[in-house]
Amino acid sequence: MTLGELTLAPVTPLSEAVAGSGYVMTVDEEGRPTALGRLDDADAGLPPAVLLPAPMTVSALCTGGALDLLALNPYGALVQDRGRTLGVLERHTVSSYLVTLSARGTLRSDTPSPSDAVLAGTYATPVARVVCHCGRLTTLTAYDPDFPPVCPGPVPEAAPHPLAIRAQ
Repeated sequence: MTLGELTLAPVTPLSEAVAGSGYVMTVDEEGRPTALGRLDDADAGLPPAVLLPAPMTVSALCTGGALDLLALNPYGALVQDRGRTLGVLERHTVSSYLVTLSARGTLRSDTPSPSDAVLAGTYATPVARVVCHCGRLTTLTAYDPDFPPVCPGPVPEAAPHPLAIRAQ
């Protein structure tokens, strides 16, 4: 089953949100999501947006590196298809699939299969869009909270520093 086939929660751009909107997202000047959260939390800042491709299977999400990106957002991730946001894959949905896969013994470190090398359909890489405290927007394809990536800084002359996530 692909992420695009799952039941996703609706999401509204923050600029269009009204009371009771549920999930909201902020977008950059190009219309790409930068943060995801609840309207109630918008005043305190929203956590970074994690973007997952709709053609990705649930199994690929739960057994690959994209699972680590979910640590960046307590609500879940935005599922996108060709640049269009379909909705929010909520964390509890991912958790229920992880329990199922764990019970079957098919979490990370599975025995490789010849079909693993075949990419069916359009392929997109899961990413997280994170704003550093210095204001630089960075796209991550992997994340380890114990070893944060280096941010080059907001301008070329700035000194590199550990990425410190700023709520938006």
